[in-house]
Amino acid sequence: MNTGGLLNIARSGMAASQAQIAATAQNVTNAQTPGYSRQRVTLTAGIPLKLPQGSFGTGVLVYSVDRMRNEMMDTGYRRDTSAAAFSEERRDALGAVEGVLGEPSDTGLASSLEQLWSAFSDLSTNPTSSAARGVVRQRAAQVSAQLNQFGNQIADAQVVARTRLLESAGRVNTLASQVAEINARIVAAEAEGKQAPDMRDQRDSKIDELASLIGATSYPQADGSVNVNIGGDSLVDGANFKKVRIQATLNDPTKLGVAIGENAGGGAPVETMYQLGGQMAGTLDSYNTILPSSLTTLDGVAAALVSATNTAHANGFVGATPAGNFFDPARTTARTIRLDASIVANVANIAASGISGEPGDNSVAIAMSRLRETPVAINGQMASISEGYRTVVASIATSVNGAQGTATAARTLATQSDTRRESIKGVSIDEEMVNLMKFQQSYAAAARLVSVVDEISNTLINLGR
Repeated sequence: MNTGGLLNIARSGMAASQAQIAATAQNVTNAQTPGYSRQRVTLTAGIPLKLPQGSFGTGVLVYSVDRMRNEMMDTGYRRDTSAAAFSEERRDALGAVEGVLGEPSDTGLASSLEQLWSAFSDLSTNPTSSAARGVVRQRAAQVSAQLNQFGNQIADAQVVARTRLLESAGRVNTLASQVAEINARIVAAEAEGKQAPDMRDQRDSKIDELASLIGATSYPQADGSVNVNIGGDSLVDGANFKKVRIQATLNDPTKLGVAIGENAGGGAPVETMYQLGGQMAGTLDSYNTILPSSLTTLDGVAAALVSATNTAHANGFVGATPAGNFFDPARTTARTIRLDASIVANVANIAASGISGEPGDNSVAIAMSRLRETPVAINGQMASISEGYRTVVASIATSVNGAQGTATAARTLATQSDTRRESIKGVSIDEEMVNLMKFQQSYAAAARLVSVVDEISNTLINLGR
């Protein structure tokens, strides 16, 4: 092999080392860049030169610049982050309901109910007292106001959940369009023999977010594109994507679902959260199940209170006149419960006596005070009103504890998945510094080879003189 061939070998070594140093520099400068995947230069021996004397190497070539990723780890990470986002959304919704009730508390509804029963008891000891009646009205109004507040806050939480769903759907659509656009760019670049590690990183980051938002799954294609599915339906197919939309479900217009497709308004929505995943599935569960069921149980408490109190009060007399309703019978939900207009107008319309024309009788006041422990129909069971409310509080607390445990476990798994994935794709500054020294030495050795070839050339020239 002549000196020209030797120079080419040296030059290829220098070029290969430069490529490795450049990749190392890229890794170091992007060590803190979210979504960045460590890059590695893969080298291959040059095509050997065949001469009569034998085959001689021609140096080294840069074969590829590869991203350090593991598809199985990506899949596991996305699955686990989807589950964590779902669990945390449910936990937050249940926690919000628990926060609305604010129990146990000296100023909570449980305490207010006890104060109402005590006010009825005080009235029974002084059945002709206007002051005692005033306290009864004030305590009952307080119970009504608290139930109104609870009901309105939970209803407001549903409005917030719906808004969150709409915003999340908009974000999903943006991400889907971006993945489709990047797909097209990657396919075009790689069809020309170029590599696109940075674009692949961008795409993977967006798919990660889709997994967390809506439980998206991805499927790499031979042309370099990635297809993305949600709920068994295609969201991104190559350079094409579909939009999602939040709309009422077909079976129950009070519930929301996710429709997929450009004409999502007329499409069949995904009926159950289990076909989706991630944050949006948790928000759907909150909107469709957690918040409505919590409001329903509070409505049950309000309805039982109205029914039992009105029934007891209707047995009484105001002077010689039969007593009317204590609570407005047309308003039996947590959001609407209120005192009857006659009670609001005049405390004298609160009955204590159960005998016509006997204002000193206290039988009705006693009966109303005993509602503290009298079993009534409440939320499908027989229990006192106070006990029924305590059951609601305990049930929500149990659900919160369970949801908290599930969310913590799910987030732990997601963190572990992220750690495993980062061990492959993440940048270690220490490792990169070691590599940099190695590549510098390789470059120096190749440069030294150039000097050696130059010395050989000079020697040969001098011999020819």
